[in-house]
Formats: sequence, structure tokens, C-alpha cells
Amino acid sequence: MVLRSAASLLLLFVCAVTSPRVSAQPASHIPQAFHDSARGITYFYPGRFTLEPGAAVPPTAEAQQKCAHTTLSGSSVTPVGTSAFVISTIDNACPAVLQAATQRLEAFTREQVLRQLKQYGEPVIVHDPARYAVGGHPAAITIASVERPGPSNVNNVVNPKITFAAKACILGEVPGKRDKSSPAPGSQHILCFDFTTHQRDLLPLMLAFTMQFDGKGPQPIVPGSVLR
Repeated sequence: MVLRSAASLLLLFVCAVTSPRVSAQPASHIPQAFHDSARGITYFYPGRFTLEPGAAVPPTAEAQQKCAHTTLSGSSVTPVGTSAFVISTIDNACPAVLQAATQRLEAFTREQVLRQLKQYGEPVIVHDPARYAVGGHPAAITIASVERPGPSNVNNVVNPKITFAAKACILGEVPGKRDKSSPAPGSQHILCFDFTTHQRDLLPLMLAFTMQFDGKGPQPIVPGSVLR
């Protein structure tokens, strides 16, 4: 199973972070951190990724594109292909999309990841939607892949034939739990994480990203046990 090494990668990420700031030229083996002060969340990601400020969310439904606000995105290019991630937020600016995602979180991740990959061909589900929690916040993930038509090598240029994608979404609020520091009822939101790669063996690395809600300890965005 591709996620078998996620736990060890998570431990490496958390222990190696020494600063909450993103360094200009991070070493590929040293994790970096990005703090979203608006949401009170810190994200940790591998140093091999180069950040892309203002990058658009992956192609999905038109309504989803308009409603998802990108927080952080990055990519890593190798001779084999490109791996990328996008962290975005869906808020009450699009109540219909927010409600659909909240009520059908597992189905939402499935629909979105398939729609994202359809631009390349006919996608298939690698792992059915799985439900879990991150620090008490309900979450779900679906993994899919698609095989591109045509040759894998044209004019000595590698054209990866298979693209793997994972869509994980987490509710911004814990149902039934509120305190004075919690957002007002009108500020509900959902955090979504899109991962794409041409290398199946990189899925454990990408799914071992971590996040930390202010005042709480680091949590894996996708615990390694979820997809075993």
C-alpha cells in the first residue's frame, strides 16, 4: 500500500521544521511551513516543492473554480514528471456548493477528483472515498488516476501516461463544538487539498503533509491508516 511509509514521513516533517517562515531556497529534504493567519492554520509541506503564489485551483466544475479560494500551491518537477499540490478554501460566498460539500463530503471529493482528471481521459477510482477526522474535524478523501492516450515518449521527451490525483476535504468547524474564539455561524468553510503526481510512489510523500490548528498539535492531513 502506497501509504505505508506515511507515518515515518510525517514524523520526519514535524521534527525537522525549525521556523514558521518559508525560506527562499529550501533544501529538498527539509519541510517548510506556511501560516494562514486568516484561518489560524499552519501547513507543513516538503521542501522539494516550489511555491506558486496565486496559482489557480485544478480544473473542476466551473462553480467550484469560482468558489474555491487558493491559499497555497506548489509543484516539484523531475525528469519523470510533475507533482503538485493546491490548498484551497470554500466558504459561504457560495452557499450551495458549501452545503453540498458539507452534507456529502465523501461524494463531494469523489465527484471533484473525477471531474478534475476528465480533461486527460477516462479516470478511474484508485481508492473509494474514505471518511476520517483531523483533530476532530470531519474529513474525506478520494484517490483516482487516468491514463493519457498516445505514446509515452515523443521526440525523446517523456510524456507521463498516468496521472494520479487525490482530493481531501476537511470541515473548518467541528460539529457541535463551539467556544468564544470560534468563528461566527456565518463563516463556515471547508478546506480542500488537491494532490497530483505522475509517480505513484510519491503518493505517500504527498499524503504525509501535516497541518496545525492554532492552539493544537500537528495533525496529518491524511493519516496513514485511512487507506490501508
